[in-house]
Amino acid sequence: MLAASLFPSLAAAQTYRDGPPPQHRVVYRDLSLFRLNPIGLITDAKITYRYRLYEHQSLALRDNFLAVGLAPSLSGAFARIGPTVEIQPATFLQLWATYELVSWFGAFNFLQSFPSAAGASYADSELARRGDLPSSDPAKNYSSTGTQLLLGANLQLKFGPIAARNLLRLGRPDYKLREGDRVFYDIYYDLLTGDRGWFYANDVDVLHQSYGNQLSLGLRWSTARSFYNDSHLAPGDAGKAVPGAIHRIGPIAAWTFKKPDGARFEPTALAIVNWWLKSPTRTGQDVSQAFPYLLFAINMTGDLL
Repeated sequence: MLAASLFPSLAAAQTYRDGPPPQHRVVYRDLSLFRLNPIGLITDAKITYRYRLYEHQSLALRDNFLAVGLAPSLSGAFARIGPTVEIQPATFLQLWATYELVSWFGAFNFLQSFPSAAGASYADSELARRGDLPSSDPAKNYSSTGTQLLLGANLQLKFGPIAARNLLRLGRPDYKLREGDRVFYDIYYDLLTGDRGWFYANDVDVLHQSYGNQLSLGLRWSTARSFYNDSHLAPGDAGKAVPGAIHRIGPIAAWTFKKPDGARFEPTALAIVNWWLKSPTRTGQDVSQAFPYLLFAINMTGDLL
C-alpha cells in the first residue's frame, strides 16, 4: 500500500483469528512511514464500514465483506483524499478501488513535470537543482491539483508458517500540469508517469511467521512501470527510448503487537531493506546501487464498531 499504496496494510492485522467477524464492522488503518532512496515521510490511512457477505467457519472463506469508506493520505509534498470501495469474497482475495482528489503543495521539489517521456531527467540531484531555481523560472517545481483513480487486487495464501501475498495497484492520474508538459515525476511510486496514462505497482512477499504469527520475516520483490502513449511524447520523440520498469528486492520484517479480536488499537512495526535491481536513476546513474531502499513504519489498525 501500495501501492503501497506505496505499502498496503498487513491484511492479517484486521482478520479475526478466533472465528468469523461480526456482520457489521467499522475499521481503520493508518500506515505512517519514513523511507530513504527515494526520501519520504508519509501517513496513509483508510477508514471503512464493512458488511459481512456470508458466515463461514473455514479460514479460507470466513473473512469476507463489502466495504465503503474514506482514504486520506498526507506528506510534506502532497495531500490526497477520496472514497474507497472494497470487496473481499474470501479471506485470500480482496479487490478495491479509490478515487482521490490530490493537491501538490509545491514543496520539497515537487510537483515537477516535463514535456516528454523521452529524455526527461528526474534524478534526485536534478530535482534538487530545479527546486533551487527562482520562482520565475519555468523549470522550477510548482503547486498543482488533480485526481487519481487507483484499482487494486490483494491475493494472500498461507501454508503452515509460510505466507505468500501479491499486492497489485493500477493507477491513472489526471493533473493540471504546467502548459506544454505531458509527464510528471511521482515521488510516491518513484515513477515518471504520463498524465492521463496508466501505471502499475506490484509487491510480492514470501514470509515465515512465528511466535504466534506475531513475527514475520521474509523477502519482498517490488516492481512498477508507467505505460506511455503518443500523447506523452513531444513532437519528434516517437521511437525514442522511454523509462522502463523498475525493480528492487530485499528482506522485510514485521512484528505485530497482537490484541484480542475487535480491539480498538493493534500496532505493527515494519522494516524493509531493498536493493535496486533496475532503475533509471538508482543503479549508479545518480545514486549508488549499493545504497538500498529503506523503509521504517508503524501500521495501526483497529475496530471502532
